[in-house]
Amino acid sequence: MTSLSVHIGAMEKGGHVWVSDRDGDDAWMLCEVLSKTEKELKLQQLEKGSRVFTRSRIETQSSSDGDGPVETRYDGVELANAKLSDAELAEGRDNDLITLPHLHEPAILHAIAQRFNRSEIYTWTGPVLIAVNPFERLPLYTNVSFLIISLPLD
Repeated sequence: MTSLSVHIGAMEKGGHVWVSDRDGDDAWMLCEVLSKTEKELKLQQLEKGSRVFTRSRIETQSSSDGDGPVETRYDGVELANAKLSDAELAEGRDNDLITLPHLHEPAILHAIAQRFNRSEIYTWTGPVLIAVNPFERLPLYTNVSFLIISLPLD
């Protein structure tokens, strides 16, 4: 049985992480690592109240038969991606989520929410297109685009 550390080394003081929100309304909270010990992370929520709390270090077996490596991680904690600059956003660096260094549930939800807030309702994840209903009319389609779409393919 071997041990596998999942991003444990990258979770250092001052780093940003996503933490599952067990008590609140949001699925994930963006937090800053305040300190790290052998047994736990001390975290501070960056939005909505700035509460301070800890998460324990856990080990899980990666296969049900007990022969796979042991995965070491902090309970409900995932690394956050670095914030993109305005120039990177302008060039469309967030159009395809596959380009994110950390692709997991909180990273996907955050990126889609950020794009939605900019009225960008279409996001790629490799060959998969994610479309979020904006519940309003957006100036995405013109009469010309509808004509192009309706042309028969030869």
